[in-house]
Amino acid sequence: MRIPSQDTLKRWLQTHDTPVFVQFVKYGLCGIASTIILLAIAMTLSNTMIPAMDWSTIEGQPITDAQRQRNLIINNLIAFPFANQVCYLLNARLVFVPGRHSRTAEFSLFTSIAGFGFLVGLLGGPFLIRWLGLPSILAQFMLIGTSALVNFLCRKFLVFVR
Repeated sequence: MRIPSQDTLKRWLQTHDTPVFVQFVKYGLCGIASTIILLAIAMTLSNTMIPAMDWSTIEGQPITDAQRQRNLIINNLIAFPFANQVCYLLNARLVFVPGRHSRTAEFSLFTSIAGFGFLVGLLGGPFLIRWLGLPSILAQFMLIGTSALVNFLCRKFLVFVR
């Protein structure tokens, strides 16, 4: 296996014309950026306006697990549109070639696919833990990996030109 030159690597970062593996790596980096945004927003809300941390209190009283779970879902739902928008813009600029659909249809499909992945994650986690007995962290990483691959393939072949 031949290691690409610096010029080749630089060109791959600046163009959509890259091998699929490089495209998937760029896609992963865009996903990491949007995940950081999602976490920053959700955690900021969880520590301030909509308490959802283990140590959170409301009027001096610790919040219940049910409150924490509900608030964390709310915080993630608030953060999702911002992270999704960043993810779409980065992917359209750095990874995929836009233009298969109108911008509105493209963004709608992109968001629908992300929403489907989110739903699979919400439903899949309990399944993997309850029925297969996996540790929570392993189930979470399996869902992230599967979601990334499914989202990449759907976006590559259904949303963008290439």
